[in-house]
Amino acid sequence: MSRPQQPSLQQRLMDMLRHRARTLTGLLLVGVLAATVLLGKQWLSDPWHFPLSVVEVKGDFRYLDKQQLQAAVAPHATGGFFTVDVAAIRTAAEQLPWVHRARVKRIWPETLRLQIEEQQPVAFWGAHGFLNRGGEPFVPETTAISVALPSLAGPDGQELKVLQNFQRVADTLAPLGIEVTRMELDNRRAWHLQLDDAVLLELGRADAWQRLQRFVRAYPSVFAGRLDSLQQVDLRYSNGFSVYWKGPLPENTGKTGLAG
Repeated sequence: MSRPQQPSLQQRLMDMLRHRARTLTGLLLVGVLAATVLLGKQWLSDPWHFPLSVVEVKGDFRYLDKQQLQAAVAPHATGGFFTVDVAAIRTAAEQLPWVHRARVKRIWPETLRLQIEEQQPVAFWGAHGFLNRGGEPFVPETTAISVALPSLAGPDGQELKVLQNFQRVADTLAPLGIEVTRMELDNRRAWHLQLDDAVLLELGRADAWQRLQRFVRAYPSVFAGRLDSLQQVDLRYSNGFSVYWKGPLPENTGKTGLAG
């Protein structure tokens, strides 16, 4: 059996050169591609090539000052279409008290759109702030608004709890024609209500809901038609309440008393 013929030195040299040539060609192509990407990125990032010429601000504004919004985002609305810092613009807008949420979108080839969702106040909170629908507090520079809102108060971190309980209480008293104008949860976790006739309801800490139901049950026979003479109802008793009237007592009514 004949032995296989070994390639000559010349053939081995030629094979090695062809392999090296393919490797060098591949490396060269990779290098050219990398350089192209880098140069392309630098070219695209040059604001002179794709400048932003239009900044749109969208949204229904009732309380938000658009000039204040523009001043807040202007320092960040710089650069070109591809390099503008969208996150910084959104953060700057959402730091304004009347801005609930901001969305920033690039629109080819030269427009930046800022969509603003304004805060919707549903109640005053404390001395200087508001609560939105989610029970989140915010404190704008001015609290002058054109709608009547209830006043709520409570410890920090209890905003949502107070708002939810206020809504429950308001729904309970609405069939009686009674509006709640103020509700407070104090530091001892006791509940205080003020009605639209400046009548105070003291619910205390324990069993506050059951105590409110006691007032509702007694309302037709004890309080209906007399709210303008009523000053305070203290419901912090196990099975009754005390009543405090303004000025002359209503007919057939004692100054204070307990009712089951």
